[in-house]
Amino acid sequence: MLAPLSLIADSAPSPGQILSNMLDILRGYLPSPGPSLPAPSLSTVSVKQRPVGIGNWRGTERRGPLAEISLKGGRLDTVVRFQLWADTVSNADDIVNTLHNDLLTDSSQLRVDGFLRLELIETSPAEFLGGSINAWRKTADYKILYEYHYHDLDGAESIIARIPIHSDPEQRNSPERETTQVTDELSRWDDIQAPPLDVSATVKAKVRIYGLASLAYHPSPWLGSPVTISRLQRNSPTPPTIYPTLAEFHAAVTRKVNPDLHAQIVFPSLSDFLATFDSAGDSFGLGDWDENGTPDTYEPGTLAFDPPLILGSSNDLLRISYQDTAFDSKAVVYLRAGVH
Repeated sequence: MLAPLSLIADSAPSPGQILSNMLDILRGYLPSPGPSLPAPSLSTVSVKQRPVGIGNWRGTERRGPLAEISLKGGRLDTVVRFQLWADTVSNADDIVNTLHNDLLTDSSQLRVDGFLRLELIETSPAEFLGGSINAWRKTADYKILYEYHYHDLDGAESIIARIPIHSDPEQRNSPERETTQVTDELSRWDDIQAPPLDVSATVKAKVRIYGLASLAYHPSPWLGSPVTISRLQRNSPTPPTIYPTLAEFHAAVTRKVNPDLHAQIVFPSLSDFLATFDSAGDSFGLGDWDENGTPDTYEPGTLAFDPPLILGSSNDLLRISYQDTAFDSKAVVYLRAGVH
């Protein structure tokens, strides 16, 4: 018998959801109703909620290179009652024994499904109910400690990609104030702005770029505008060489002999660009940028550069740019360069 998986959600599930999920698993052990007999049933006798750890916190989990989510959970301390029916006393005893045997046989799988304790505490004597029922009834009560897990973003609506710093030398919030955007090798593209992701070397140190990481939410029919990856020399007077594929671009800019230091590749759309990324884990809900009342589903991805792209001086630049100044759809893409 294959039991359903325990409840996993991106926010705290309601007590009703938890109890319903636990009972759904146990209902799989109810026998098929016999001819002219009432259907077997399952009910709760008592229920108490118990915590897991401190504040129901179990730890954290990485979702791709960009996101980290909290792992949380809880427990139900409950007594459930199986009500079973048969046409004779002997068959009633057999049905209850079969139930006990099935639960013991599947104890390892049930523990995986969240049943930390499953203890038989009482079995009633067989009781005959005449009249229209005309059947023997037995009940079996089990004490259960059930643990459920869920993911929680702790109220996060987005990832911090840029921090504005305001300078008001004369008057607070004056028109003359200056604003500086503090960023690292991370850029956010959305329907408000889509600034290029620029990575450059310093005067003193080379930079090795081992790839890109993405975290993307966008409606499936929408493709987006072209995206360009450029490996540039700032002082070059000529346009960069355009390569037809990412593999050819990467090979040209990383070859050991005479690499092309002024090159680019243009993807026909944002969708084509993201299609080159490998999946970096399960999707998850984050915020509600499109304001439709449900969390947006983000897909994490990675694009490896092996060997890495090397920027040897401050004259060298890697730029990932979106053709337009912003998306024309309620979509969000985070991009980070993996540098060393």
